[in-house]
This record gives sequence, C-alpha cells and structure tokens, in this order.
Amino acid sequence: MSARAVDPRVCPTCGDALTFEILDDERFLVVWSCVECGLVRATEPV
Repeated sequence: MSARAVDPRVCPTCGDALTFEILDDERFLVVWSCVECGLVRATEPV
C-alpha cells in the first residue's frame, strides 16, 4: 500500500498548474491561484 503526496503546485479542483505571488515577504504570505478555474489560496506559516 502506497500513499501519493499531493503536489502543491497543481490545482486540486481542475488539475491545472498553479501560479504564485508573494504578497508579504516578511510574514511569508503567498497566494496561489489557478488561471483555468479561478481558485485562490493563501498560505502563511503559523
């Protein structure tokens, strides 16, 4: 039994590639977006 790791650079909705933009480099706030379906995710370390 093997588990596959989810690639964070692939849109979980449509499978297209995600692009990223750094919004705040001091807080490491990054926004990932999909051009195909419009999904937007923000990631920030806790």
